[in-house]
Amino acid sequence: MRTEAEIRERIEELEAEYDDYDPPSSEFEDAAEVAVLRAIEELEWVLEEYDGAAGFTTS
Repeated sequence: MRTEAEIRERIEELEAEYDDYDPPSSEFEDAAEVAVLRAIEELEWVLEEYDGAAGFTTS
């Protein structure tokens, strides 16, 4: 299981990568981007946890 620090670091990496390709044009867009990135990180975490516990595969 990832620590909070690892999760926050991953979100920052995703946000920086996203900004490189499509920088936010407003404060609302920036807030929405952060929410989406957090959701992506949570989904990655859930899939990793489920895969480890139940043998779930994404293929």
